[in-house]
Amino acid sequence: MKTFLIILVFLLGCALSASAQQRSIYSNFLLNDFYYNPAIAGSREVHQANITYRNQWVGFDGAPSLIMGNFNGSLKNEGKIGYGVSLMSETTGITQNTGVYLNYAHHFKLSDKLKLGLGIQPGYMQYRVKLYDAQLADQGDEVLTGSVYSASAVDVSSGFHLYSEKFFVMGSMHHMLSRDIQFTSYNSNLEFHYTGIAGFNINLNADPKKKKMPIDIQPSFLIRYVKPLPVQYSIMLKTTFNKKYWAGLIFRSDDAIGLSLGMQIGEKFNFGYGFDYTLTGLSSYQAGSHEVMLSYVISKKKPSMAEKDDELNKSIIEELQKSIEEN
Repeated sequence: MKTFLIILVFLLGCALSASAQQRSIYSNFLLNDFYYNPAIAGSREVHQANITYRNQWVGFDGAPSLIMGNFNGSLKNEGKIGYGVSLMSETTGITQNTGVYLNYAHHFKLSDKLKLGLGIQPGYMQYRVKLYDAQLADQGDEVLTGSVYSASAVDVSSGFHLYSEKFFVMGSMHHMLSRDIQFTSYNSNLEFHYTGIAGFNINLNADPKKKKMPIDIQPSFLIRYVKPLPVQYSIMLKTTFNKKYWAGLIFRSDDAIGLSLGMQIGEKFNFGYGFDYTLTGLSSYQAGSHEVMLSYVISKKKPSMAEKDDELNKSIIEELQKSIEEN
């Protein structure tokens, strides 16, 4: 039994190390861009709360599940100084990874249409192995009863976000305090993660005089790398109808294909759902992965008097043009 226990602890330690080196994956990475890049905070001139749940490889015993909640916004909703906080809990088999992160970002106006955001995200992670949940060959053995092995690490991420109404390019680094800079002994198990995301927006039927439903098409691309794994990329094509309903197709290299759907309810509530199906050897043992995202806008920037006057003048001009066309 002692030999078995030593082997078990060794294997669990290897699994724990692998889990620490590899951050989780979201199929719809744009719905979870705050998870991938700390420079997102404060870029939307709103205060927003989000919660996302991912159940991976449904039907596969011990498959990963991830739940993450975050809150982010900017000072006075002006889109200049961003901040936020996020909580994350991931469970894979008898291992659990829990983390809490703070966030700060600053956004610079490079031109009338182009902005640059720089962000940093310090955090604390705890990894736990619940040995009392291990399935032993000798079910009557209580050697592991109540045993929990845990380790913790200080984590820091940073990133940039270059964006306008037409396009966005962002990059980030995670687990920056790895074996070279150690605040805790477990930092030596972490590896640098590099993530890049880019996309652009295509607006169709944007002219209200055409009296057609506005359609927005958004191709986007994610690439990430962590040693010693090969480079992985994801491609998503998202289409939004009438600024409220959207659907997207997703492809993740050497891994999965998926579908993403969502809608905006009122002015503050958003709902998203994603499904992906793995193309790897696990396809015969699972029924796909599911993601559910809920988002609520707590507050948004109030228009200034000048912006209200511009909106009023615009509506008057549109009414006059409509009256002229009818006559």
